[in-house]
Amino acid sequence: MPGGSDSQVGPLWSRAFDAAPDGRWRMRAVWLVGMTLLAALAMLLGGGRPVLLGLLGLLALAWVLHDPLIAVGPLVMFQIIWVFGAYAPGGVAALSPSKLSLALAGLGWIVWAWRERVAPTYAPHQWGFGLFFATVLAGPFVSPAFDDAVVGIGKFGLMFLTYLLVANLAVNRRGVTTVAAAITVTACVAALLALFERLLPGVELDFEGAISLGAHTDDESLTGLAIKRVSGGLGDANWFSYTMATTLPLCLYWFRAYTSGWVRSAAVCAAMLQFGGIVLSYTRTPLVGLAGALLFLVWQKRIALLPVVLGAVVALVSAPAWLPAGFLDRFFSQEYIKEGSTPVRAEIFEMAVDLIRDRPILGYGFDQFGPQFIERSTSDMGWEWARRDRTGEEPAKRLRAHNLYLDVWVQGGIVALAGLVIGFGWLLRELWIVSRAARDREADLALCLFAGLLSFYLCGMGGHSQELKIFWVTAGLVAGLRRWVLSGYREPEHSARTA
Repeated sequence: MPGGSDSQVGPLWSRAFDAAPDGRWRMRAVWLVGMTLLAALAMLLGGGRPVLLGLLGLLALAWVLHDPLIAVGPLVMFQIIWVFGAYAPGGVAALSPSKLSLALAGLGWIVWAWRERVAPTYAPHQWGFGLFFATVLAGPFVSPAFDDAVVGIGKFGLMFLTYLLVANLAVNRRGVTTVAAAITVTACVAALLALFERLLPGVELDFEGAISLGAHTDDESLTGLAIKRVSGGLGDANWFSYTMATTLPLCLYWFRAYTSGWVRSAAVCAAMLQFGGIVLSYTRTPLVGLAGALLFLVWQKRIALLPVVLGAVVALVSAPAWLPAGFLDRFFSQEYIKEGSTPVRAEIFEMAVDLIRDRPILGYGFDQFGPQFIERSTSDMGWEWARRDRTGEEPAKRLRAHNLYLDVWVQGGIVALAGLVIGFGWLLRELWIVSRAARDREADLALCLFAGLLSFYLCGMGGHSQELKIFWVTAGLVAGLRRWVLSGYREPEHSARTA
């Protein structure tokens, strides 16, 4: 039976990644150092000519074919942090880090699965996601906007491929732990980028004029106060905050799974960093999501109630000293409630309900909420969005329903929504079963992932987060964890190269 705690045995690295007793983890380290030094030497002898980057790529490919889990870190990082993954050298999208990491991980998994005769990962929630993806594939045939429907297939196709790769690479303790670590590290990198945006608001990273990193100044929400909202490299402050709220419960897993003072200190720092990112995003919904996650973890006795209450009291009392300017006004002032995003969202929700009433079964297609809103609206908001779309300032397609469930229903109809909601529910059910079947570390991980997904679902009430890569990576991790705990997957004993 998988599970059990081995946090008191062996060196930290061996404990963390469950290395085999024959020292294979040391061979992997030697392999990594050796290839890096060889690539560096080749670059040096070649005078630093860029053509030698091809050698580094070949060495990376050889390493991934040897151990496909090596590709998990870059895959998670480049899929989640848009400012890194979307950079296309020379304008060639196929060379972007997100595409290359996806291809590299996919090739590594295919070779490994063929070599070790490992069947693909199955989980019941895939039926729901399959139904949802089927409606996306049918988009060009049922949507009034053919070209946009094709774009939707491409976007969700990449998300689904990422999910499948994670689900099929995280099939044992080492794989599950590697993916969980990659998620936490990626979240911390995004939070650090957010701090960069906040502390150096006048500095922007710009790649070929298409991809930039910088805080977004909101000077319309509150009169006389310009708020700088960070995006952490995800392109949008709301998406960034939802990502932080989804990944933060994993910090509790690291704190509980390992007794090392270094690991626990790192977990606390990561939690503080991610919570700080949420605060600097000036977004309300993630706080609702975290509250739900916190209540769940208290109920499951993973967090004691008394420290939570004391911490909440201390945070509230000291809030004026550490909260950024305009935070409380944006959340609680009468001015913002009357003139900020609240009345705007009310109008958007009303329009979404009207659109659903007109096409409840098939929906209007990918990215069609904004164009339909402009066509039907008679308010000042509709006129303003029409002006922005006409002048090219902001395309109408960027206006969405600001609610995951309404947005999916407007775009794909009731069938798409049903598929996604079924997948959502089955993910939680599978994690609940795993938490009861496993012991110690895996049970903690299952409950922390449950809390993270619960937070994500609550965040979905305030934004169209179904397109966030963090969800699809987390769902893949759930599938892999379920396989590891319930199916009893074991590494083939004859191979020293499996994931």
